[in-house]
Amino acid sequence: MVLFMKLTLTHLQRIDTAIIALFKLPNCSNSTYHPPYEVRLCEKGRSNDAFNSIRNQPLDSSAYHSLLQGCIDRRVLPEGKLIHAHIIQSGFVCQDVSLGNKLVTIYAKHGSLADACRVLDQMAERDVLSWTVMISAYARNGYAEEALELFYKMRGTGIQPDRFTFASVLPACADLAALEQGKEIHKEIVRNGLQSDVFVGNAIIDMYAKCGCVEIARELFDIMPRRDLVSWNTMIAGYVNNRRVDDALEIFQKMPVRDIISWNSMIAGYAQNGYGGEALRIFRKMVSINVKANSKTFAILLPACAELADLDHGREIHGRVIQCGFRCDVVVLNALVDMYAKCGNIENAHTMFDKMSQRDVVSWNAMIAGYAQNGQLDEALTLLRKMTEGNVISWTALIAGYAQHGEGEEALKLFKQMQLAGVYPNLKTYVSVLPACASLVTLEQGKEIHGEILRSGLQSDVFVGSALVDMYAKCGSIENARHIFDKMSQRNVVTWTAMIFGCAMHGCSKDALELLVHMECCGLNPNPVTLVGVLSACCHAGLVDEGRRYFNRMTQNYHITPMMEHYVCMVDLFGRAGCLDEAQDFIDKMPMKPDATVWGCLLGACRIHNNIEVGEYAAQQLFELDTENAVPYVMLSNIYAAAGRWDGIEKLRKMMKDKNVKKKPGCSWTEINKQVHTFLVGNDSQSQIPNIHTKLQSLCV
Repeated sequence: MVLFMKLTLTHLQRIDTAIIALFKLPNCSNSTYHPPYEVRLCEKGRSNDAFNSIRNQPLDSSAYHSLLQGCIDRRVLPEGKLIHAHIIQSGFVCQDVSLGNKLVTIYAKHGSLADACRVLDQMAERDVLSWTVMISAYARNGYAEEALELFYKMRGTGIQPDRFTFASVLPACADLAALEQGKEIHKEIVRNGLQSDVFVGNAIIDMYAKCGCVEIARELFDIMPRRDLVSWNTMIAGYVNNRRVDDALEIFQKMPVRDIISWNSMIAGYAQNGYGGEALRIFRKMVSINVKANSKTFAILLPACAELADLDHGREIHGRVIQCGFRCDVVVLNALVDMYAKCGNIENAHTMFDKMSQRDVVSWNAMIAGYAQNGQLDEALTLLRKMTEGNVISWTALIAGYAQHGEGEEALKLFKQMQLAGVYPNLKTYVSVLPACASLVTLEQGKEIHGEILRSGLQSDVFVGSALVDMYAKCGSIENARHIFDKMSQRNVVTWTAMIFGCAMHGCSKDALELLVHMECCGLNPNPVTLVGVLSACCHAGLVDEGRRYFNRMTQNYHITPMMEHYVCMVDLFGRAGCLDEAQDFIDKMPMKPDATVWGCLLGACRIHNNIEVGEYAAQQLFELDTENAVPYVMLSNIYAAAGRWDGIEKLRKMMKDKNVKKKPGCSWTEINKQVHTFLVGNDSQSQIPNIHTKLQSLCV
């Protein structure tokens, strides 16, 4: 009661306009009480007199019904609150369940769930509609657990659910993936004889599909006595969400009638499963039969172009956006910014962002992520500081950008700044910052972040687990990496790849190859990155025959076309084993032009085996590919020195001087008290340099 008395003070401050609006609402003409006198008083500015008149003369139930129904039809919450306040202040005693239901509906439809719940709790009597409106509101606003709890509470009062109740609670089961509860409710529907109701049937199909039981959903769809458009669209969406695009297409092709939801579902099915070209084909077909695209169509298509880095098709879709009149739609514009950024056209992304008359937090995040992904880290940081309130997505995008571009130290600093700003890391933040620890080999900071993950309850996530395995392996703690790997209840290709790489890196080649066998036994095929790890394991152990076999299996068994990284591994394998002629022959037969890494591996092998002839050939290729890099000069110089070829060394020094090639200063870093300290040769800017020199001098005495 006190709560709604407060409403009176707020909403009656402008009582003149409020009362006029109140009694001019639709359906008020049917009321048994219609006070035009009070309206005229308001129009003359005598609002206090008007309200006193109404306050002292409570309306009857019929009048309140008419007024509240007008608020529901017009979807106006302030007037609804005013009427509610009037009901309370006038002392009207209501035993009418229908009137209470209307009040619950007004609050629920506007997302004022706390107020709706209070009204429900204060109702002396409730019927099935009272409960259903509240259950539906909870489910619709993302409070699935509360919706399910309220459903069982209703059952406890002895009230039987109707078709609308079942159709409202099943989406809550779907959102929670609560299959067992969904099955129980399904059985109850059958007992009540409502399974043939198309409205309920659609909700059942949706529940099973979202809980991963798409076969059951299809069986129920096939036996439905009657289907509407929603039935067909629900089944298509079910297949799409379960990555069964071919089955979705089968349903789509059988549809007697299609709407834009049908087309969008099919486009999303292809786009979200990596078939961007097919998504565009479906879109073009839709346009050809004059089906008008909506904003969701473009919001689906543009990310598909972004993931494929398909700038040409992205520009085509941009043209369609303009043709269809969505050039001011913020959701579509955000998708355009993201698409241009991910396609590497940061200039167009920036132009789109600047031209937006209205921006939301997604707009800012898309632009920050775009700058970060394209290596423009200063611009990304500047934009973050311009945001009125950066969220975890903004910070995570920036942290990921720094980590991916070799700025691990800055990534860790930003991670700490984010926490100091009161922004809590999420799953993606941890997945982004752990590679920074790995690149800097900062084990202590990695362990600290691992502790945060445990406290956050995110350790069971497969992506976080994979990042932890990778971090520990690269920080030298292969035992911790294997411990986490073995404890993971779920593993994906990334997890297995990280563990295989870790074993290869630590000289556990046998373990790496055994992991590949176990991975395949689990029904997972290696991807190109996994096979780089496998070939690296063969390389470190000198397993030439096994390396050849796995390289051949790439095309024969896994249908993977070898990439430059795989050729580098094979050249390194042959080179380390002393098979330099075979390595050179392998390079000559490569289907693509060898890059500097390939020739660098061969030159390194020549250094190990003191092969001047092949070494000179490899070095010459490197001189042409990377004219400013001093490394091949140094490596060839070492080969000459080992052979006593001092004339060759002098010749190389002259070449470096003539070409102005300079050796880059050496760099090292160390972690002390969870802080990374970086040192460069010839650079005394490090704050502890004087103390270090003093200590070194004392050790030399």
